[in-house]
Parts: sequence; structure tokens; C-alpha cells
Amino acid sequence: MKSLKIVHCAIFNEKTNGKEFYSQDRKITHGLNQNGHLVYDFSYRDVERSMRIFGLKKLSTDKMNKKLIEICKNIKADLLLLGKAEKIYPSTLISIKKALPNIKIALWYVDHLQENNDFFKKLDLIDCFFHANALNLKDLSKKYKAKFGFFPNISDDAFDKKLNIQKTTDVIYIARDYKEDVRFKFAMLLDEFCKKESINHKIYASLGNPAIFGNDFFEAINSSKIAVNFNRDDSLECSKSNKLLGASDRMAQFMGCGTCTFSPSIKGFDKLFRAGIDIVYFDNPLDCFNKIKEYLKDDKFEQIAQNGHSRALEITNAKRVSKFMCETIFEWSFSEDYEWREFMFKNGEKI
Repeated sequence: MKSLKIVHCAIFNEKTNGKEFYSQDRKITHGLNQNGHLVYDFSYRDVERSMRIFGLKKLSTDKMNKKLIEICKNIKADLLLLGKAEKIYPSTLISIKKALPNIKIALWYVDHLQENNDFFKKLDLIDCFFHANALNLKDLSKKYKAKFGFFPNISDDAFDKKLNIQKTTDVIYIARDYKEDVRFKFAMLLDEFCKKESINHKIYASLGNPAIFGNDFFEAINSSKIAVNFNRDDSLECSKSNKLLGASDRMAQFMGCGTCTFSPSIKGFDKLFRAGIDIVYFDNPLDCFNKIKEYLKDDKFEQIAQNGHSRALEITNAKRVSKFMCETIFEWSFSEDYEWREFMFKNGEKI
């Protein structure tokens, strides 16, 4: 693989003083470094904030965009890799392409795709768009010029540590519920079930409980026998969820830590993680709760935890996922058979 000069323009969250050191942007940079690439991280939100005077966001955003152009030119970057990048102007990408005609520009995205028109204009200016949800990729490829592909949330043992600590909690649940979405209802049902069954459980960031970050986040996960994942685009009846290979980074962190992970049934996800072997899928809250009792009995959760941990680190580690991204962007021959390879589209067709 050719060594590349890469500007990675992503969130990074310097302002939180390491609380989110395990974020997807840092994992991607780590993987790119492992593959022998030079990576210059540009924390665009932090830079914009540092340039703000008298609360004038427009002026500081303009300055931040100009700074990104100069960085790409000074490095003579082979690749500008954008993470979310909602503050990066389409005109900035045009200027960078004009200054560096051979540069590739790609954008990765792990959130729900709810952005303004300027964001979607960028999909006609970039070479490749990666999303951690395969559902709308084909339709997007019909509307915009970029190549569209799925990529998984990363589990990597440099970040997602399996700690040798006692498992004192039966069930852990971590998810912001905002009180109005389906996660609030799920968290209420889970809390009621665990209390009724005398199951020792901890809930973070839901039902008025505080969130958890930094190393405390990993200690809490590692001290738990079962971690339950549930996202805001899930439905209580999983068959009604409109999803394809869509899951949160929390699930990647749960599995990377070696904790038995429960997830709503997600179409296509069995291509990555096998039901009842690497992970426990459930169809609705009642199914989830029955399986919690089943897997806590006789420590049945332990084998799932071990299998899931090995599988996650094998197929979704930072080096492998970032290698896939570079091979896709530069149209190099794929070095291996990626499990999610089929979810790539251009002009409405599989590629």
C-alpha cells in the first residue's frame, strides 16, 4: 500500500479533555497510522471555537475554512478525510481541489443523516462517502456524484480495553434518551424488569441518570456481565425498524471490551456478528428480558462475550477498517474479502 499524506478533518473534541478519547475519529487516525500513512489531525470545531471573537460564529467559521485550505496546500495532501464536517463549506472543497487537482476527498459519517442543504452539496464534490448505516446508500448514490459505501464502527484493543476486573453488575445500559424518543420507553421497561427480577443493573445517561465518560466508561462496561444496546432509530418491535447494518459506536465498545452484548435484531448485521455465537439479538423488550435471564443463568453469557470480543477485534479493528477506506477511495484492489463489501454504490448501482 502506498504511503499517503492525509489531513483528517474531524471533531476530536479537544474541549472535553480526553473524556471521549475512544471516539471514531481517533480510532480512524490510529488505523491510518498503523497502515503507514502520515495523518495531520484538524479538529475543526475546536479551531473554529478558538477563533471566535465576541461570539461571531460566521467570522470564525470563515477563518477555520481558510486555515483548512492552507493546511492541505502546505502538506500537499493526497487525501482530505472529513468526519461529519458540517462546518466545512462546499466552496472550501472546491478551492482545495483547484489548488491540489490530484487530491482525493472523502467524508465519513456515523450519526443520523439529518443535515442542511450545504452538507448534501458536498456529496457532489467529494470522491467517496462512508456511512455506518447502509440503508440509504443506494438512493443517495442516485442523487449525488460520490461513491457511497458502508463502513462499521470500529472496535480496537488500543482503545476498547478488556480489563481484568470483577463483574459486579449483571446488566449495563448506556444511551441518551432525551425523554421523548423510543429509548426512554425501552430504558423504563428495562429498569422495571431488572428491579422486579432483582437483577443488579446500572443505567447511564437515561432516566435522569448521569452520563459516563473516559476510563470510567470502560471500567463500568468491563464490570458488567451483559451490555444492552438500543438506538434511537430502533423500534420496540424490531421487525418494524427501518435499518440496514446500522448500530451505534457503543455496541462496538461493548464488544471490544469483551462484554456479552445484546442488540435489537438488525437487518444484515449477521454478516458481521452471528446470532447466539458472537452476540445476542432480540426481537422486542420481552424477548430481550427473557434472554437476559437465560444468559445470566449458569454464566451462559461468558462464551458469547469471548466470541464477540474476538470477532469484533478481528474484523472491525482500526487498521482493517481504515485500510478498507483507503482501498475504496483510491480504487486499489481489495486486499481481503471485507464482510460489508457488497454495500457499495455509485449511480444507483452496486460496484
